[in-house]
Amino acid sequence: MKKRLLVLLTVLWPLWASAQVLRFATWDGSENLDIQRRIAAAFEQRHPGVRVQVEAYGAGFNQKLSAAFGARNPPDVMMMWNFPLYHRVLEPLDAYQAREPAFEASDLVPGLLRFASVDGRLYGVPAGFTSQVIYYNKDMFDRAGLAYPKADWRWEDLRVLAQKLSRPAAKVYGYGLDVAPDPYDFQGYLWSAGARMLAGDGQRLRGELDSAASQAMFNMLLGLLDQGLAATLGVGDGKNQRQLFVADRVAMLMDGAAFRLELAQDGKRYGVAPLPSFQGRPAHSVVSVSSLAIARDSKQKELAWQFIRFYSSAEAVRLRQGDLPVLLSVARELALQDDPQVAPFYAMALSMRDEVPAFLLNPRWTRASGVVRDAIQEVFLKKGDVAAILSKAAAKAERKLQ
Repeated sequence: MKKRLLVLLTVLWPLWASAQVLRFATWDGSENLDIQRRIAAAFEQRHPGVRVQVEAYGAGFNQKLSAAFGARNPPDVMMMWNFPLYHRVLEPLDAYQAREPAFEASDLVPGLLRFASVDGRLYGVPAGFTSQVIYYNKDMFDRAGLAYPKADWRWEDLRVLAQKLSRPAAKVYGYGLDVAPDPYDFQGYLWSAGARMLAGDGQRLRGELDSAASQAMFNMLLGLLDQGLAATLGVGDGKNQRQLFVADRVAMLMDGAAFRLELAQDGKRYGVAPLPSFQGRPAHSVVSVSSLAIARDSKQKELAWQFIRFYSSAEAVRLRQGDLPVLLSVARELALQDDPQVAPFYAMALSMRDEVPAFLLNPRWTRASGVVRDAIQEVFLKKGDVAAILSKAAAKAERKLQ
């Protein structure tokens, strides 16, 4: 048996060793990593003699990628979101796209290309996206005899529903509020109030993060906590939102598309609604976009582009399940925009058209975002006056951008 295995390895090893290796770095893990490998295997079948080496950087993605660029040994292709920070070490893709398009612009969900562009140049190809929606627990609504949220609802409607669903003594709450959120995701709350974290000039937080509109949103959310209508998610033990939602201890919460796959695994009955409006203003959601980029130092850029072209094809887009199809043709084919559990994501993606995330306004935003994150947590953990906390944080974060 050992001799046969040795002979087989002796035959196959030269073929494997001589393969042209394309390195592809991803932040995905678990089921999504398996999908990446399936896409890579499908590409290899179409390109004999090519092996795609999928490098799973996981939670340390940014640090490992930065180290690879610093050592002048980056992967050929990588998942990317922060193009303002990385674009100088990435290959511009305009000429490739003009010569041999990876996508038809009219087939992309509107607004996604700006996430992969810097100063009018294209550095990435959108691969997946998600917006934020409200998930509601159908079991809890049904037991309370309550109608499900409608598309044109308001935060006041959510508060009234939360009152009817909450039993604080039993640790059952109408809403689950992440009190230690990623500042990127929290921007949707502020946009819906007519506020911003960062001004359009990319420099000023004072008068924006601490504006009256921003304070109004913070105070509304604080009211849900003070009235015992919202659970605090993201801090302490036993605060996993998936567990609380599945255990019927939280009736509504805000999240992206990946959460629906987790609930499907749990067999949980749930519904999805667009974000509520605030004080008569239209609701706005952030959109998170994953794209593929090519390292400027790659020695096989043509092959890397062919991989991106395949990754952007309808065949590969159909395989990605952790986020939503960026191709409208695939969404139509799968009837996703008619699916009540998916359609709100596409509707909320369009809500971001007039808003610009802070990281796109200033490549140094990551220096300031930690200050903002800490301030949000301070407010919700009631460690001081809202106006004072936000004012102090705005001034400190501005200095980080200098």
